[in-house]
Amino acid sequence: MKKQRYFYLLLFIFLFSAGRIKAQQVTNYNINDSLKKYRQAYAAAKNDQNLVNLYDMESSYYRRINTDSCLFYAHLALDVAKKTRNKLMVALALSDMEWVLRETGDFAEALNIQFQALELTRQQKALFGEGYELNSIGNTYLDMGDPRTALRYYQTSHAILLRSSGVYFYWTMNELSNIGNAYEKLNMPDSALNYELRMYHNKHFPFDIIPELLGRLGNAYTMLGKYEVALGYYRKGLVDAVTAKAPADGMLIDLQVANLFNKVNKADSSIYYARKAFITAKELSFPGTELDATRLLAHLYASKSNIDSAYHYQQLAINYNDTLFGAVKFNKIQHVLSDEQQRQQKLLQEQQDQKERYQLIAAVALVLFILTVALLIWRNNLSQRKKNRKLDEQKDLLTQQRDELQATLAELKTTQTQLIQSEKMASLGELTAGIAHEIQNPLNFVNNFSEVNREMIDELKVELKGGNVDEALAIAEDIGQNEEKINHHGKRADFIVKGMLQHSRTNTGEKQLTDMNVLCDEFLKLSYHGLRAKDKLFNAEMVTHFDPKLPKINVSQQDMGRVMLNLFNNAFYAVNQKLKTAGHGYKPEVTVTTLLENERVVIKIKDNGIGIPDVIKDKIMQPFFTTKPTGEGTGLGLSLTYDMVVKGHGGNIQVNSVEGEGSEFVVHLPRKAE
Repeated sequence: MKKQRYFYLLLFIFLFSAGRIKAQQVTNYNINDSLKKYRQAYAAAKNDQNLVNLYDMESSYYRRINTDSCLFYAHLALDVAKKTRNKLMVALALSDMEWVLRETGDFAEALNIQFQALELTRQQKALFGEGYELNSIGNTYLDMGDPRTALRYYQTSHAILLRSSGVYFYWTMNELSNIGNAYEKLNMPDSALNYELRMYHNKHFPFDIIPELLGRLGNAYTMLGKYEVALGYYRKGLVDAVTAKAPADGMLIDLQVANLFNKVNKADSSIYYARKAFITAKELSFPGTELDATRLLAHLYASKSNIDSAYHYQQLAINYNDTLFGAVKFNKIQHVLSDEQQRQQKLLQEQQDQKERYQLIAAVALVLFILTVALLIWRNNLSQRKKNRKLDEQKDLLTQQRDELQATLAELKTTQTQLIQSEKMASLGELTAGIAHEIQNPLNFVNNFSEVNREMIDELKVELKGGNVDEALAIAEDIGQNEEKINHHGKRADFIVKGMLQHSRTNTGEKQLTDMNVLCDEFLKLSYHGLRAKDKLFNAEMVTHFDPKLPKINVSQQDMGRVMLNLFNNAFYAVNQKLKTAGHGYKPEVTVTTLLENERVVIKIKDNGIGIPDVIKDKIMQPFFTTKPTGEGTGLGLSLTYDMVVKGHGGNIQVNSVEGEGSEFVVHLPRKAE
């Protein structure tokens, strides 16, 4: 089943990538050749998957040429996809339909289909499909005149697509341009330019959406009053639209040019471009553009006292407005949004129920764990008491047969045994207290956020009943963030318990001759790349001074690898923390030195990070003591390191540090096995 899902996921990515990107990049891909290949593939192996693929390609081909043909092939793709009973295939066919419905002004049906496709992609955990559908929903909200909601969808889509930016580079770039467009509609031209110019100057920006990007740049400069600059971008966009065979993009730029000429009181030029946009929009069935063009033409003819033409276009504008935003359309949109809200509310309730079930299971598991530990302790104590009773009996027999000196010696041995047992029990008490103290913080977070979510759910219900959709969505987002925090601190509690088990585990690692230069070099790189995987912006210089004549020594490679990893992680953490507050002249550096000194192998790990305050130097090797913020450290790393070096290998660790300047950890290991 997993292999089948993986196959369909790859197929979904391929269809979107080939059917959307390649169908539009006319300079790099011939659409007719593409269609020919799909038709040949279907003819060679007639099956429903190939047929859906073919219809999808046909629909994409007509997307900006003929909306009726685009919708026709989309319906064919959907009919066949439903027969396959494959959710990703159905989502793919629905995505073909939603674009046409939105562009032709049927926002309610477009939203309805988009929500259906979004749910299907989420059920199949198809990240690309989810990001694509969120982008489409944002486009619909933008066309309905709600750029703020559109911006939220664009930002969410961009975050999802970035998780695999190498595969979905085309769509992440397109999403950034959409974010800029939303800022433009929010009358924030500076923010819009920030995004649009970044895209325009990126040499990898997809060619097929360059005309649209140029139009958006022209709009932003028009809003800033830089009309000549704007006109330059518009003219270049018109040329690129012809080259890319994108009449819809040229139509939009014509309307934008008409608006610019209207602003500078050039009515005749404005009328020319507005009529040109209107004619193209009518040919391509773009009612939204037809509405904007007729409104502008009505205004322009009225300003020229051409009453007949003004009245004609005014009537057309009224008709288009009723078609797009009439009461029937408005009610239909409200009905779709209401259904989606109810579905989301039901989903949240199911998630809450599932969370409560998990909490109950966790509570039962914790109780069983405690009872199991208590039972084991009781059994051990009972067994120990039986052994002690037998020893006492043996002691009594020996005491009767031995002289006073032997009896005294027996008493001393008994006292020694009792002291050792007491020490073991005291250590067990400290360990238990440490676990209880450390695990209390994440448990408090879990309980507190659970209580907050319970209150916020009540608020969500109130807002939904009151019809406050935006407020309800904001509360829902907060609930989602709280759920992430609950999950984070739950995992932290699990990590603490595992760390304690590791700390208390007896070392059974087999020692073998090891080249410490090689081991240090491997774990230095491992630590550095591990931090780089979490923080792409982090960089540090790694300096090594390895003694080429350093002899091999007998160590447990597993344990010493863990020692080196802990020390390197702390060094990189220290320089990374200093990097956040230091000036531009600061260069993070971690230096590793190995040498032979007095028949001992010495390993020095030095950093120029934040350093360790003198008041806590003596505490850093203690279990559970950490200098890191809550949630970032458990305080077990250096404790385990100390145990492995001192107890496991007969060595020692020295710490030299100056607060604000850096730290140096010096590990001494015997040349011969202890």
